[in-house]
Amino acid sequence: MNSSRNMKKFFIFSLICASALGFTSCSGEEDDIFEATAAERLNAASALYSARLTAQPNGWAMQYYPTYEDEAPNGAGYLLLCRFNKDYSVDVSGYNWPKWEENYNSNQGSTEWVCSYVQQYRSDTSFWEVITDNGPVLSFNSYNKVMHLFSDPDYHETGTGYGGDYEFIITDAPEDASYMMLKGKKRGTYNLLTPVEVGVDYEEYLTDIRGFQSKMFSENAPTGALLVMGDSIYNMEDAGMGLPSIYPVGSDKVTNESFYPFLITKRGEDYYIRFRDELTKGENSVQEFVYDKEQDIFTAIGNDKCYIRGDSIGSFFDTSLYTKRRIWEWNENTPSSDSFAELYNQVKTEFLSLLKFTLTGMYLRVNNDVLTFRVQYRSGKNNQSIDYNFSSSRIDDKVTLTFDSDNSKVATNAREKTPSLQSMIDLLQQEWTLKGGETQFNLNTLRLVSSTHSDVWFTINLK
Repeated sequence: MNSSRNMKKFFIFSLICASALGFTSCSGEEDDIFEATAAERLNAASALYSARLTAQPNGWAMQYYPTYEDEAPNGAGYLLLCRFNKDYSVDVSGYNWPKWEENYNSNQGSTEWVCSYVQQYRSDTSFWEVITDNGPVLSFNSYNKVMHLFSDPDYHETGTGYGGDYEFIITDAPEDASYMMLKGKKRGTYNLLTPVEVGVDYEEYLTDIRGFQSKMFSENAPTGALLVMGDSIYNMEDAGMGLPSIYPVGSDKVTNESFYPFLITKRGEDYYIRFRDELTKGENSVQEFVYDKEQDIFTAIGNDKCYIRGDSIGSFFDTSLYTKRRIWEWNENTPSSDSFAELYNQVKTEFLSLLKFTLTGMYLRVNNDVLTFRVQYRSGKNNQSIDYNFSSSRIDDKVTLTFDSDNSKVATNAREKTPSLQSMIDLLQQEWTLKGGETQFNLNTLRLVSSTHSDVWFTINLK
């Protein structure tokens, strides 16, 4: 039985050898296989992956994650640009830096460590090599103040710094050098490398990325993005530093939120968001999105049911006024249509000539649960204002404003003595279509466009 099985194996092996070697001796092929020493095979592997690292002459954008934690700074992502030179020097650059500082808490009477961020371009050159340790490992083998910041134990009293790696197992490196995947040797985080185009300046690239992220996910904007995963919608808040909290719309944030760090890169003219971990909601799983400028959304790569969009403009407008009690302002310098600008300047002229007041601005605000149109002016050295009561109704992104009454006798007198102010009140009484500013992801600025006369519009800024 065993003899028959062995004969069958020998026959198959003989056929393979004959096919591969043109009926030459199998024993000669065995000698060739084992002719290279272990050291030579390791050197060959090192040379192969070194060549693929240097295959991109302007280097790589490395999406670096120190750990799998969910809180900053160790759980956040950091974009590093790495140029691997053939002389085994490496240029590493970055823009965003965590910084641990000791802070005295007067309430508790103790010192605690607090993390802040430094937004500053930094670059350093050191050395690298590909070593072999049960597989190819990229090692930044001399100190680099950019890369080693995340693993230097001196940056925190615990002796762990930010918990990151400086040696990475190369888990995927295709022959065309279109990307490379690294795995932290100690922490196990996966870090994707994508090529940086030839001619792209590192500092300009990082400044561009930071500017785009600040525009889309501004830390100063009261709006949050919405993550759409098929039929489910999730709030995506506090994404300015790339560590958003994500929770179902309509649910309690504290009990339902989870954190998914992401980084933004640019390839050609396209901006990409890639999360550290795959997002799985129901039947949908995605990890990377690309920005569609025309639609002003991030569409998921490989799944057209998933995308990231800005908040609902109409809902945000109502919430900002009636719930959060924010103020919307416009003045002579705020962009508007020619006809609206002309009317505003006419009110300003009549205020000065007829009332001896200097018009400084106009507002929409809620006072004692009543929407008011406020006109602010300066009388002598004093800033003063008059209010007109309005009501509003909204359907989706269309809001109708209706004048109800003067808020005071002073307001009545001003309206009766300045015809242009009455014209402004009359103009405001109509249906307006709410539009975002440059992007719906940042609604600090809105444009109100007349639903009946699209050439009449004005811009309001959130205060």
